[in-house]
Amino acid sequence: MGDVFIERMIKKKFESTDMLILVGIILGIIVAVLIGFVVGFLIVPFPMLTMLVALGAGFGGYKLMTMRLLEYEYSLTNGYVAVDKIMNRSSRKRMTAFECNTAEDIGEYPQNEARLKNQSFDARIFATEYSDHRDAWYMIVRSPKTGKTLVVFNPDEEMLEAIKKFIPRPLKFEKFGRN
Repeated sequence: MGDVFIERMIKKKFESTDMLILVGIILGIIVAVLIGFVVGFLIVPFPMLTMLVALGAGFGGYKLMTMRLLEYEYSLTNGYVAVDKIMNRSSRKRMTAFECNTAEDIGEYPQNEARLKNQSFDARIFATEYSDHRDAWYMIVRSPKTGKTLVVFNPDEEMLEAIKKFIPRPLKFEKFGRN
């Protein structure tokens, strides 16, 4: 068996909740600038304060808005899976990394969501395309960084087949049969 390397990028869809968050951020910027104006011109006669508050609120709001532009990268290298979150195509954060042979459970997430919400995990990682997690799969794994972790992600068929090769044999037979 040769080396296995698969890498997938999933872009998070922009949904109505994201739009509400952006509207909230814009309103927060406006309120901060108005408060800066009141303090800078009326309470303390220091007009430069208004400009500093406006610049700070504008920059902070911009950073918060661009953090909503998310992509997730899954990479599988010989049974080692890494899940990264990429914000605004500029900053990358490793969410978790684990060996597939530490998998305790795997399956389609929507059918098992109620059961998984009641279980205890050290970390829950949602790296899916949609907020409602449709078409998502889950894996319960042991990670050195995050402990017992629930990972919810959107693998394609090729990645799923590669993961099947590396999960423990009893789990593979239980979930996917002998094929």
